[in-house]
Amino acid sequence: MSFSTDQIAELSKPLDRTNVSTRKGGANKKLSYIEGWHAIAEANRIFGFGGWTSETLHMECVCVEGTVSYIAKVRVTINGVSREGWGAGHGRMLSLGEKHESAVKEAETDARKRALMTFGNQFGLALYDKEQTNVIEFDQSPSAHPDAAE
Repeated sequence: MSFSTDQIAELSKPLDRTNVSTRKGGANKKLSYIEGWHAIAEANRIFGFGGWTSETLHMECVCVEGTVSYIAKVRVTINGVSREGWGAGHGRMLSLGEKHESAVKEAETDARKRALMTFGNQFGLALYDKEQTNVIEFDQSPSAHPDAAE
């Protein structure tokens, strides 16, 4: 199967900067990312609720010393096209059980976002460009969206 013209147009659009979060990274760097819930919402919006699937292929605990860490591999399939991504998650400052739960969820979400990212800007691909030329501020004023007032 292939993607529809509308789906290709949505995947090719620049990423709206309001959908980008930031966090502190190593060496005083600021890292940009999209939230996991946003990636799922965009997949549902662009492909439909039944138009894509996500499956966890691998989950492994790799550290249980202070911080609990997991790695995960997730496959996302859309219109017969499958992509895989690896992610990591780290559980901190909770009970041991909560550390495991938090790390597993984070690893799976990270892997899903990495697999989805390969489908286009709306899933964070634009953030891998250091210049972020495909991340823009969309005009949020009411005059920019005349149908919204109706």
